[in-house]
Amino acid sequence: MAQLSSIYRARSICDFSNSMSRNVCFGAFLCEYCHMHQDSRGTRHTSSFVVSSLVSLCAIAAITSPSVIAAASERAAVLTAHERAAVLTAEGVIESPVYHDGISVVRATIRSPRDLRVLLALTKDTLSHRLDYGTADFLFDGAGLRALIASGVPHEILVADLGPLMRADFAAREAKRKAKQEGDPAQGGVAGVDFFADFRTLDEINAQLDSFAAAHPDMVTTFTVGTSLEGRAIRGVRITKAPAGSPGVLFNSLQHAREWAGPMTTMYIADRLINGYGSDARVTSLLNTAWIDVIPVVNPDGYVYTWSTNRLWRKNRRDNGGGTWGVDLNRNWAFQWGGGGASTDPSSETYRGVAAFSEPESAAMGAYFAAQPLLAGHIDFHSYSQLILSPWGYTVVQPPNAGGFLALGNEMKSAILRTTGASYVAGPIGSTLYIASGSAVDHAFGLHGVPSWTIEVRDQGSYGFVMPASEIMANVTENYAAALELADCTVDGAVIRLADGPPTTLNLSAPQPLVAEVRAIRGTLTTNGVHMRARLGSSGSFTDTVATDGGNSLFSAAFPTAPCGARIEWYLEAATSVGVGRLPHASGEVFVTMVTQSSDSLVDTMETDQGWTVGAAGDTATAGQWTRVDPVATSAQPENDSIDVGALCFITGQGAIGGGAGAADVDGGATTLTSPMLDASGAESLISYRRWYSNNLGGAPNADSMPISISNDNGATWTLLEDVTENAGAWVEKSFRVADFVTPGPSMRLRFVARDLGTGSLVEAGVDYVRVSISGCANNPADLNKDGVVDGADISLLLNNWGGSGVGDIDGNGIVDAADLSALLNAWG
Repeated sequence: MAQLSSIYRARSICDFSNSMSRNVCFGAFLCEYCHMHQDSRGTRHTSSFVVSSLVSLCAIAAITSPSVIAAASERAAVLTAHERAAVLTAEGVIESPVYHDGISVVRATIRSPRDLRVLLALTKDTLSHRLDYGTADFLFDGAGLRALIASGVPHEILVADLGPLMRADFAAREAKRKAKQEGDPAQGGVAGVDFFADFRTLDEINAQLDSFAAAHPDMVTTFTVGTSLEGRAIRGVRITKAPAGSPGVLFNSLQHAREWAGPMTTMYIADRLINGYGSDARVTSLLNTAWIDVIPVVNPDGYVYTWSTNRLWRKNRRDNGGGTWGVDLNRNWAFQWGGGGASTDPSSETYRGVAAFSEPESAAMGAYFAAQPLLAGHIDFHSYSQLILSPWGYTVVQPPNAGGFLALGNEMKSAILRTTGASYVAGPIGSTLYIASGSAVDHAFGLHGVPSWTIEVRDQGSYGFVMPASEIMANVTENYAAALELADCTVDGAVIRLADGPPTTLNLSAPQPLVAEVRAIRGTLTTNGVHMRARLGSSGSFTDTVATDGGNSLFSAAFPTAPCGARIEWYLEAATSVGVGRLPHASGEVFVTMVTQSSDSLVDTMETDQGWTVGAAGDTATAGQWTRVDPVATSAQPENDSIDVGALCFITGQGAIGGGAGAADVDGGATTLTSPMLDASGAESLISYRRWYSNNLGGAPNADSMPISISNDNGATWTLLEDVTENAGAWVEKSFRVADFVTPGPSMRLRFVARDLGTGSLVEAGVDYVRVSISGCANNPADLNKDGVVDGADISLLLNNWGGSGVGDIDGNGIVDAADLSALLNAWG
């Protein structure tokens, strides 16, 4: 991999220009270098990255003579950019839409350093953020494509010619524009049925901001951050019901003009916060204690240009001279301006500008940060790649409070996964994506101390910047969930993380304490500031327990003693020097854990073969079949089993010591692992297992999944338990109540199918520590009718015998009274 990195790093910026009598074309192609670094343990890593995803072929087509162009340009030279555009338009010099005619989208398979050299020499641009063994997407013109075919590098043509697609896109948008002008309500807009049914123009976005304020004047105010190069307002809204002096959070988007998914995301955040106040407890609690600013379009000139002329334009509209246009606003911020990952070439997609804050758009945002001393958190939304990126971007050195950044990044990642099942990757910009100096995130944290993230929203390359409207809602919904996590944690100052989620049951036979990762994201944790507050039942006061600091930011607290069948309601608090964090976040909300009693009837640690079967009809994997071994670690595969007894587990292929991530992964299809027959006859039987799954590497990350199924008829039929897409980078234990899926019985089997179906996917999986247990409260004295649950039928029996003896005398004192009623209510459910 180091050899691949060296090739990629050596490639310099390339640009071209092609002058014609009536048309001047300017293109900029930048491949970001590959960074070789060492982590704190001295392990060498290699990462390859690409800044741009689609080439900007900036065509200016003159429909008048060169003498008219020259005269108009001379007169425009002394004017502002906005005035200059007006002069050129008045003289008949207009820009034609850029259709990218003759450019093909190609997916190539990188098998060797030689393949990578060929691809980088021939391509017009690289679409994939990462270059690794496996597949990656590129743009080729006709000559480049012919040379690629002759080279022998495996490839498939995804789009033969972007021109017709771009023309259709422009035509469809033009038709919608005209329909809106003619008052067609089906075209949406502010007056339409659903603002989020389609992408919106700058005018529509600004009108919606005004609509927010008009409909909710007691909660929403509009503001203007500054003015763009061409004279357009950079606008936002503040949403709050909090008193003066409260902390706040900023969500902004569209520093890069072609990233249309961004403003739809930030506008949805604003919409949900505004409409959720008073009905959503979490939103209400947040807005009562903080203000939220939303600035949906930081680069209005570029955004308008993507609608009128070049859908794939990235930068602002600065005339750099010499026929080049635009500055990358997210390389123009002051903190660490001029470092790596930012170009000095005006034709580059990452051109940093002549000086820090040389552009009015970035300068206005910089002034905003300087004027907001109470700003507590920030997300700068971009597209695409499904990444949650924290400082630093200018270096791979870890920032102060790196643990806090990772914890909150992982919380946002988990919130997205819970919402839509989408898999995002969290980590610092420099080591996760690419080196990028002069960015908003680094500036916010480095200069102002504001915890800040970039979220690269959907997807991972299938449609890239040109997201279909059908994907808007899934995208905005999952990122709204992440935004709420950021807002709650940064406002309160603490991240409280339950890596496996809140426990739904507590085993009376072997009760385990609750363990939470707790970190300050602002300020510092106070001594003895982490508390569990719990109660039995659904009423009464909460008992306070100070959590024990176990080191490494892990805190533990024991659940209160309770009988089998009892309901425990609880929440966590973490006090910091700037506030008090809470989980669940909304005031008044609690987690519920039921006390049960369970015992294992079967435990399979995989140290001996209990009759597992590798392979099934339909399996086509050519490598990486399941095998029971002591695993050898790769970046995708564990080093050890799940740490039960011994060292063995099932994994997909055993790699060689020091081997690469793809050396023994699943290739060519599916490989199936089936358990021996398991007896789960008890009505409350549970089946649990520990699994490992990795699919976030390779040329097509997160393209596959691992279905895990259960059968109660010895494998004749199967029912899905879960379809795993989570890339936890760790063993994850899962437990399922058998009766929730199939009828319990003595002929149960489990089936694990690891599969490589996506071209270029890198799939590794593992299975260990399978158990069958019985859970329940067979002798729960509050279950008066013995139906396995304490409910209204039991309370009816108790009340019918009130004051008597026998049925309902739960505490055995000879009389059915208030003490028995209290015991029953504590065991409710």
